[in-house]
Amino acid sequence: MTSQQQSTRLQDAIWEGTVPLDIRLSPQECRTYDKSDPYLIQYPRLSYLPFLLPRLHAFFTPFLIDPDTAPHGGWFSYEDIPLKWHYPLGLLYDLFSGAPPAQIDDADKDHHSSPSRRPSTLPWRLTLHFTDWPGDQLVQPDAEGKVLHDAFINSVKEADFLRNGTAKGI
Repeated sequence: MTSQQQSTRLQDAIWEGTVPLDIRLSPQECRTYDKSDPYLIQYPRLSYLPFLLPRLHAFFTPFLIDPDTAPHGGWFSYEDIPLKWHYPLGLLYDLFSGAPPAQIDDADKDHHSSPSRRPSTLPWRLTLHFTDWPGDQLVQPDAEGKVLHDAFINSVKEADFLRNGTAKGI
């Protein structure tokens, strides 16, 4: 196999990659004694978690103690660690899940490989919060999405600079 074919397969695996998520409402914000139902989704590795907030807010509204909270005020944590919302999901998963790195050859195989090969970190269980924003660790996005847009454009400029030595084209 040529390096061009390997590169193409790797790019395809990256663009088509997803992470199964098990998102649960924080117990401190849930009005039921028992936990609320989890929100299960297969989400693209290259996407950002804040894009899920309106859908998650609508799903968890019946369980929220304060259903009037704003959807953009939500934040995610993994094992009580706030997740940086301006990082793509795939990067967050790779940093925090403890799963072993994937091999290039894995791109050929069925995504539903045997349980002995797949880490037990799937689905990745995240906790959703709508209160107690960790302002010392996270920048809070705005309702219009301008902060998220600016963070994305900044990361594109950084990537363009690393690749081309300049970001003037952006």
